[in-house]
Amino acid sequence: MTSKDILCIDDDVGIIELVQLIMQRDGYSIRGAASGNEGLAAMRESLPDIVLLDIMMPEMDGWETYKRIKDDDRLKDIPVIILTARNSSFEEVIARERAGVDDYITKPFTPKELRERIKRVLTPAEQSSAEI
Repeated sequence: MTSKDILCIDDDVGIIELVQLIMQRDGYSIRGAASGNEGLAAMRESLPDIVLLDIMMPEMDGWETYKRIKDDDRLKDIPVIILTARNSSFEEVIARERAGVDDYITKPFTPKELRERIKRVLTPAEQSSAEI
């Protein structure tokens, strides 16, 4: 099995380090980006298997970053899990469903929750690519 590449885009370096600590034990390769622009550049340099994307970031928030990912033909099929410190309101859940976000995790999260969400999102992607 080849290592899966996770790109964690979050302005809180502690979250990136936490994701690294949790997911490296399971054989994942984790890269971090401290802003939406940095994350987009990292994605274009080397396509990740999945993106963990913080919503509340300065300069360009996660929703704008997500929109730019989905507007880029080379990046649009990469699964995205949204991370946020806020509890999701009904309006956010509806907006997420309409935007096609793959999943949503509210901070703080447990290692088990993070592992399960990543595995669940990656599994359908692996199955569909195996069918091609």
